[in-house]
Amino acid sequence: MSTPDQQRGEKRHGRSNKVNARNVIRRNGHSYHNITPNISTRSENNRNGSVSSEKKANRRAAQRDVSRPAMAVLHAAGRRSMQKSRRKGKSRRTAKGARIYKQGYRRGYDEGVRQGQSSFGLVFEGVSIIIPTYNQREYVLQCVSSIEKHTPAPFEIIVVDNGSKDGTAEAMLRKGGMVRVAALDQNRGFAGGVNHGLMMARGRHIIVLNNDTLVTPGWLDNMMTCLASDPKIGVVGPVTNYIGGDQQIQVPYREVEEMWPFAATHNRPDADKHRITNRLVGFCWLFSRELLERVGYLDEGYAVGNFEDDDWIIRVKLAGYQLAVAGDAFIHHFGSVSMKALGEQDFAVVNKDNEQFYSQKWGDPHALVAETSRLAREQTSGTPSGQQEDGDTNPMDPRQRISTQGSQDPALQFRHSYDFYPEGSFLSDAKGDVYTLTGGRRRKLNIPVPRGISPVQVAKPDLLAIPAGEALISAGDVQGWPRESQQVHTTAVHGSHHGWAEGSIVAAVDAPESRYQISGDKRRRFVSVYAAERWGVHSGHIISVSADQLNSMEEGWPIIAPPQLLNPDL
Repeated sequence: MSTPDQQRGEKRHGRSNKVNARNVIRRNGHSYHNITPNISTRSENNRNGSVSSEKKANRRAAQRDVSRPAMAVLHAAGRRSMQKSRRKGKSRRTAKGARIYKQGYRRGYDEGVRQGQSSFGLVFEGVSIIIPTYNQREYVLQCVSSIEKHTPAPFEIIVVDNGSKDGTAEAMLRKGGMVRVAALDQNRGFAGGVNHGLMMARGRHIIVLNNDTLVTPGWLDNMMTCLASDPKIGVVGPVTNYIGGDQQIQVPYREVEEMWPFAATHNRPDADKHRITNRLVGFCWLFSRELLERVGYLDEGYAVGNFEDDDWIIRVKLAGYQLAVAGDAFIHHFGSVSMKALGEQDFAVVNKDNEQFYSQKWGDPHALVAETSRLAREQTSGTPSGQQEDGDTNPMDPRQRISTQGSQDPALQFRHSYDFYPEGSFLSDAKGDVYTLTGGRRRKLNIPVPRGISPVQVAKPDLLAIPAGEALISAGDVQGWPRESQQVHTTAVHGSHHGWAEGSIVAAVDAPESRYQISGDKRRRFVSVYAAERWGVHSGHIISVSADQLNSMEEGWPIIAPPQLLNPDL
């Protein structure tokens, strides 16, 4: 039984708890932060550390009143904590995934490089079809579709887009399949586009094809049959409805839809329709990789288009090959679509400039071809041009694996482009490696290029086609080219009775424009002033001699100008 004082104390504690409960409830509408201190206080504990039943009941009542908002706050805080934790976990997983992706990408890239290096120079038994194009998306799409439909033989299509603005490259990339796309950053013209495609080509045989053509059933098989019919044939072209020269034939159709039944009938295999010709227009060529390695790239000195195909065909004929038309292979040609897009005035300017360049470079190309053919018939040699003699221990450059077996018949006497380069000249590739051409071999300069020597850039395949000789490691072994006339001593060359030093540049007094190099006791004529200047020869190098002295020497291979190459990747 409690005393009066105890009873008064218990009443005070009861009132206090009720006030605290009301305070908690009242503050419930404003803040949740101080709920717990008002529920649990030190005054609630008795001396024995226990809580009275009344206090417990009061606390439970207060907790029931505040449990929902309090738990809401706790849940909200928990959610924020969990979300933050999830974000941290996601961030860690994302970073880890990025590292794994980068590692996988690097491994894949390295493996691709390794496989690319190991397969470099290997060819496939098929045809690489090169299509240069500029702002002719619809035409090239039709052309590619016709190839895919009417070409059963193994092939790859290489579309070289010369910086088109009409979405050609994007359309070709979407097409996929056997189409490879090279999107150039600028218009390099027909020659530049073809050269880029030739650099990419992997086929045993190659076709250069205009973008405004439609191939037809049997076109490739019949052209291949013509090419294989005679080892002397180097390039084959089809017949068509629209072209210059004897490749154009009369056709009965007016619309493209009417062309297909005509082509199916015309393209029935018939070897009697195969014929030798003197000219093949560059709208469609078929040739072997071996010929490409001997002749080289097109000359990019011809702007936009026109005459670069005639230029290349002249070099094909100088190499000793014949041209043929497969009369049983018809393809449709819309006709000079890209050139017509220039407009009549611009087309006339481009055509005139290219024609002038062609004439300056070659002089009389037909006489040159006839002269070279005569020399080829007169020459007798135990070692065919370009082959190494017995005892040569120089290993073949592994990049030359791309070469085909080709014809092994010495009687054919096919020649390389370097057979028409001057003795002692200096050559360089796009990377800056410099070689000197000595005795039909390339000798690399492993020393700085001496002052006064200006190497002429040629394509890497041209350099690799030249048999390798011993590198030059001493400046004393390097002779200048071309030498000034006053520096040339008239000490006789080995076996020569004419008294001119090896490599001398001479010209008859009465014909100073006709320049020759003395090489191997023979006179080798520069085919034009342009050709001489392309090799760095000018008037200060020329020794004047009499015509009788000059004509008494045996004649050697003419010297031609190497093609201009504007693409740094060649």
